[in-house]
Amino acid sequence: MTLETLDWNEWQRVLVVVAHPDDAEYGLSAAVSQWTRNGVEVSYLLLTSGEAGMQRPPEEVGPIRAQEQREACETVGVADLSILNHPDGNLVYGLDLWRDIAQKVREFRPDVVITANYDLEAYGGLNQADHRAAGLAAIDGARDASNRWIFRE
Repeated sequence: MTLETLDWNEWQRVLVVVAHPDDAEYGLSAAVSQWTRNGVEVSYLLLTSGEAGMQRPPEEVGPIRAQEQREACETVGVADLSILNHPDGNLVYGLDLWRDIAQKVREFRPDVVITANYDLEAYGGLNQADHRAAGLAAIDGARDASNRWIFRE
């Protein structure tokens, strides 16, 4: 099987929607770095602060992971980072998530929206529930952003 080469040369803006800090860095950061070096504006939308991702109190972990993400963004040339306050480990696929993503799509107006794998199985095992919810909501939010009758506010 041969994969088609992705032609990104016409892209001006890319929105990356993921559940947690560091999710974009697994498999995407090299491409993001190349895009930004070539003038593509990339924005990251993180749906949680990743506060449940370490064995320390969430109120300590969230700010640590947010700072790490800001540093990662600086490394690959991403100037626009938004971190929402949905609960890490309990991300709910539904209207609240769709609305937040649709709002970001409407504001940023990307040519492309990229999200993580949202299959039940991924990376050699069961995919994390937040990743599944984030991926599906990213698709729905991106789709609904173009319909002015959905999320009228």
